Amino acid sequence: MEVALGVPDDEVVDDAEVEHVLGVIRGGGLTLLKANIGYGLIGHTERSIRRMYEVKGRPLTNPCITIGSIDVLRDLVIMEDPRLLDWIAEVSEMTTLAVINRLNPDSRLFAKLTPHVRRQCSENGTVATFIRTGAFIEQLVEKALAEDILLVGSSGNISSTGNRYTFADVQPQVLEGVDFWHEKGDAKYLNDQKLATSIVNLTNFTFRRKGVNHEYIAASLDAFRSRTGL
Repeated sequence: MEVALGVPDDEVVDDAEVEHVLGVIRGGGLTLLKANIGYGLIGHTERSIRRMYEVKGRPLTNPCITIGSIDVLRDLVIMEDPRLLDWIAEVSEMTTLAVINRLNPDSRLFAKLTPHVRRQCSENGTVATFIRTGAFIEQLVEKALAEDILLVGSSGNISSTGNRYTFADVQPQVLEGVDFWHEKGDAKYLNDQKLATSIVNLTNFTFRRKGVNHEYIAASLDAFRSRTGL
């Protein structure tokens, strides 16, 4: 299902607010921020990620995700083929997505996480990363990267209850469990089917989750592989 495919972000970002949020995260806080796919929980420290799992009621056996960019991926992962970075840059101009890649054992960003957080945001030597998450979070990612801070997160809801595309739908226990939240209106990819982000595993070219704009992403990847012989 196509949702806001190719629609540019129109969010106006307050740089001072981004700096404030980064300060909360840097200090160990858990934040609730609006992403294009819905409201999400974002932190970095062990305290914040443990709190995130508690708030969501999420089992520790279920890994969380990193929030990144092309520059973050250059440090964090080892691509099966470096040309895949070009594809990620290309497809993310049209839609949000998440990608799974092999973890770079020499990543400076990953090394700065505590052992607990490293375990929670990786699985079997791979790591999943959200890309093109929305203007505010993209600026937050950029500022965090400059300080070697890797952002880690999950959807802003009680586990297994689905994404929250509007602030009014965020459950009270989630709001009560965070150190900072902002109310920024409806998420860009709000949809009646309550589809979440599509997750594509680039180590074997399969989809972990078929979510928003899955058909477009799959067709784009197939075309890229045909052009490049991957």
